[in-house]
Amino acid sequence: MKREMNRSSQRGAALIVALLILLVISVIGVSAMRSSSFSAKMAMGTQLDAMAFEGAESAIDQTLTYLLGADGGNGAMDELIRMMNNETIVWCMTGDGYRTESECGTSDFMDSRGMVQAETRTTTTGFTPAPGNQVSSTGGAGVIFADFELSIQGNGTMPSVDLQNRHVQNALRRGMIPASEIQ
Repeated sequence: MKREMNRSSQRGAALIVALLILLVISVIGVSAMRSSSFSAKMAMGTQLDAMAFEGAESAIDQTLTYLLGADGGNGAMDELIRMMNNETIVWCMTGDGYRTESECGTSDFMDSRGMVQAETRTTTTGFTPAPGNQVSSTGGAGVIFADFELSIQGNGTMPSVDLQNRHVQNALRRGMIPASEIQ
């Protein structure tokens, strides 16, 4: 009789232990799924931020390459003169290193996937006459060599995820300026 009572009192204990183990394993599984989902979102956010960053940096690089390579033949000196007149030059970078002189529109992307927009806003904060320079006005209007102080803001934007990345880089560009522009 005593033996029968032990058996009847133990019949539900195995089921309860099995259910508790199943509950613990389920909690661990759900926690692991949430953690991996969060990690995937973090990785995607980091990748998207890097793409916007590279868009802004590429725009600055293209602008610097153009402006620092000004030799009178590519029109960059004209751009520098426009900036000396307090004009901000805005360029939208499109695929294959092309640029348009405007803000980026809704369909202007620099990458083939149509995700990243990149533009620059370039101004000059002034100029400093180059050391050892003097104005010579013999034979007509004189010119001096000057270091133009450029400020280039690169904007990388990913409209599909509402992400923006901005960088500012300053540079010097030596060029000639008419003596009449010196005040």
